[in-house]
Amino acid sequence: MPTVKISSNSILFNRKRNWMEFDAGRLLSGITLPELARELWQYILEVASGLRTRNEINDFREIAIFKQGVTL
Repeated sequence: MPTVKISSNSILFNRKRNWMEFDAGRLLSGITLPELARELWQYILEVASGLRTRNEINDFREIAIFKQGVTL
């Protein structure tokens, strides 16, 4: 199942462009919430229609969202 990673801030998104899909931090730079929500919804529809996510492109098959300690 595709995993869409949403960055909470633009600094993180720009640092991890090869890993993150969507920059929600743009809300702080002038884009309105309805515009940002529309973009995210459109992206989700594209993924549901077959667009490959970064995990799929990079062939990453595991992700640890809430990790404590070492994750291999």
